[in-house]
Amino acid sequence: MTPQPWHLPEDETADLPPGPLEGIRVLEFATILAIPSCGVHLSDMGAEVIKVEPPAGDPHRGAQPIIQGEGKGFVAMNRGKRGVCIDLARPEAREVIRRLVRDVDVVLASLKPSDLPRFGLTYEELREANPALIYLEHQPFGELGPQAGEGGYDVVVQGISGTAPMMARSAGSVPATVVPAIADMTTGVASALAVVAALRHRDQTGEGQRVRSSLLMSSILLAGNRTSWFGATDPTTFEQFDQEIEAARARGADFEEQRSIYLDRFFPGVSLGANTYFRYYRTSDGTISVGSTSPTINARIRQVLGLEDPRTEPDFDVTDAGDRERLREFAQACEARLAERTSAEWIATFGAESIPCGPVNWPSESFSDPQITENRFYAELDHDLIGPHKTFGPIIQMDASPLRTHGSSPPLDRDTDAILEGAGFTPDELETMRATGLIGRRA
Repeated sequence: MTPQPWHLPEDETADLPPGPLEGIRVLEFATILAIPSCGVHLSDMGAEVIKVEPPAGDPHRGAQPIIQGEGKGFVAMNRGKRGVCIDLARPEAREVIRRLVRDVDVVLASLKPSDLPRFGLTYEELREANPALIYLEHQPFGELGPQAGEGGYDVVVQGISGTAPMMARSAGSVPATVVPAIADMTTGVASALAVVAALRHRDQTGEGQRVRSSLLMSSILLAGNRTSWFGATDPTTFEQFDQEIEAARARGADFEEQRSIYLDRFFPGVSLGANTYFRYYRTSDGTISVGSTSPTINARIRQVLGLEDPRTEPDFDVTDAGDRERLREFAQACEARLAERTSAEWIATFGAESIPCGPVNWPSESFSDPQITENRFYAELDHDLIGPHKTFGPIIQMDASPLRTHGSSPPLDRDTDAILEGAGFTPDELETMRATGLIGRRA
């Protein structure tokens, strides 16, 4: 099969077959990142996604503003959607929403739990208008527990889940904030998966249903095998760590000291440089990554560097002070050796030995990286008001039903009349609703 680029420019997609969600209509009540990104994924799959905004616009429109009402954050997280302005706080809005819901397949709801009944947006209310409705409700902290009704933020769930201490480096005496918002973006993918699974269930049974996603659960998932517990090995380790970390906190230990306790207890040797084969290295002119978990590839790395790893010796003991010092010296020797040549030279040398490696790009440099550009992983779009821009393309690709982008984000209030006319509202009704402030943008 001939290799294909990941994403085609919009002017080259006319002859492509429809996407897998062609004909599916989605109504989105969400802001910021997590569920708006879900809407982007569904749009890329071919769904028509209608974003509902208040008359003043989504607050995220002000993030990294380019012009008034059009910020980089909003544009990136809402491409491929249509937009409608409705004042949900008005009692008359309920009937407008119900008429829209009758003709959609999916509702994405990511508001404060207390706002859902206040605006008539609970699953129970909306399924009365459309029993086959797929209703995705984002519950940042889950449905139970002391924080169940609160709004969720990436930095908060990273802390609660335990991922922040693993990923962050020190910012003074506390962990630095981890960016980008990885739990938000993971939640968007998980939510899109939930919607697709629910649509599959409906195809088989005719039943709609409520599905849920959680920012906190996404953060736990991101930790992968780092947040697990095994009865055969962990009870004593957990107990010892709890005692050590409690004592460290009591004496005012800063984050780096506490993190060293964690690494030494759960991953002995890592703080000494034991992840020699899976890390970033400074070169003479930049930084590269090396990634190996294979003993065979590890041996090739040692051969290329001309160094011996003391851990290959049968009597090496990471708890022995002398062996720990030898391991530290080995890690330092690797760093010194990598610093002797340029990034391009090391990438060519490692590549010739089939050793996984790559450059460490700043975000702006990624736009010109040949591995990215040849696959067209970025989409080039043209916004109605701010012009051309580049952003991430579809996260997956399919041969028989290819994904594609469907334009940039909608300017505020762009599609309100067209969408409501499609729901059966007359021009006179639309004029009245605009005059009363029920629909449309508010200057």
